[in-house]
Amino acid sequence: MKYMVLRRYWPEALLFLTVALPWLSLLALGSVWLWQGGHVWAWAIAAAILGLLAWPLSRLVRHRANQEARLALGDAAEPSHDWYVVEREAWAEVLAIADATAPFAFTEPERLTAAARDIVEVVASRFHPEAPTAWAQFSLPELLLLTERLCRDIRREALRHIPGVRAIRLSHLLWAHQQNKRYGSVARTGWRVGFGLWRIIRGTLNPLQAVGQETSSIFMENAAKVLSYRLRAYATRLLVLEIGRAAIDLYAGRLALSDEEIGAARARDMAGVLDRGAPVRIVLVGQVNAGKSSLLNALAQEIRSAVGPLPATSDAKEYLLELEGHPAVTVVDMPGLDERAALASGLRAQAERADLIIWVASATQPARGPDRKLLDDVRSWAGAQLARRPPPVLLALTHIDELRPAAEWAPPYDVTAPTGPKARAIRSAVNAVAAALDLRVDRIVPVAMPPGRESYNLDALWARIAVELDEAKLVQLDRIRVGQQGPRPRELADQVGNALRTIVKGIAKP
Repeated sequence: MKYMVLRRYWPEALLFLTVALPWLSLLALGSVWLWQGGHVWAWAIAAAILGLLAWPLSRLVRHRANQEARLALGDAAEPSHDWYVVEREAWAEVLAIADATAPFAFTEPERLTAAARDIVEVVASRFHPEAPTAWAQFSLPELLLLTERLCRDIRREALRHIPGVRAIRLSHLLWAHQQNKRYGSVARTGWRVGFGLWRIIRGTLNPLQAVGQETSSIFMENAAKVLSYRLRAYATRLLVLEIGRAAIDLYAGRLALSDEEIGAARARDMAGVLDRGAPVRIVLVGQVNAGKSSLLNALAQEIRSAVGPLPATSDAKEYLLELEGHPAVTVVDMPGLDERAALASGLRAQAERADLIIWVASATQPARGPDRKLLDDVRSWAGAQLARRPPPVLLALTHIDELRPAAEWAPPYDVTAPTGPKARAIRSAVNAVAAALDLRVDRIVPVAMPPGRESYNLDALWARIAVELDEAKLVQLDRIRVGQQGPRPRELADQVGNALRTIVKGIAKP
């Protein structure tokens, strides 16, 4: 069979020999010169010394290449800012794989495929530990969206790194494939046969020189691997990180919705409220008479909620606040909390839809039990949310104007370094609430809305809300993404209708 191939393509083989023969003869003439001049031993000793020096140098080159690849890809190794617990844990495993993976050779597709499979299985098992086929836990739309993203990324990198890529046509690739299919096996066979014959002839004419040249070729091959190590180390680490990042987004459900679908889900989440950038949803929570309604009115700079000694909100009510100089937010005014189980259930439901929780507590209220119990319930729910962010919690400490000495009210007060009795009383109240509710002091903002007087420290509360806004936006994105992953009746009905229309058109088509 090989004889028939060579007979068929003898002009190509002759062309190859015509081009290669001068360089092959140069090798032969050099060998003859070393043999005639008696320099074979000197050449062999020099080759051996250089070969011994090559080993420590190659180790140094590999070590430096690995370090430089880590530094060059430092940004790529950072987890996405919108990842939460499980995603970050999976990313830590991907980084461990990247550190342990030896650089791929450009001719080892099997190693590349095996490494990609290992990365996918590690990530999938982190998100679906109980599933027998964890790697298959994704939907077809998610896979298509991942394919779209990868194609977009590959296009960007191709335009950046492949010279003349815009001039490459599919016809060029087809031509190269056809040439490889037609001549590739012949060329490889011819090279192996020709080089094998040359080695045999060289060994017959000068065995000692042949041994030296064989040793030299081994060293040259290793040197080529070392010189390409830097590029291979960079490419391998980048490939592992990109595969890991794509797998995390896939199995975390972050590819369940496209950008357009997330926008539509945000509009539905607003439930009829004008969508101006999807304001974050802030839930006001607190005991009866803690001052939630007064705080809402002060934040809104107008009367939005009835204020009085009795509970004013039997059900949660939402208000859109759009004030100049402050971020637009949706505020949910919860009923005053007590020991009733229905209110605790309502709080859990509102916490699931919240992007930020502001717990309102009165500085003059000695009973912190209901606050602590319900806050711990929210924390317990939040701790179980491994794949989505729970809403951050701030505390607005109200009624600080009523602290001793009650007759004194001359703001502002320096709570950080209190000097007067009122400031010290406020700081003591902040510390007491922080200890009772297990909150950090920096998450507590003392405020006051005394009747007939200007509200105090609301700017500080707005500033604290602004600080939490980025985190609240991520919470909102997670909440919308997770809440919209399941099938929706209207969408399912539209899909069934479209499928039926397509079938009917296919049947009716002549």
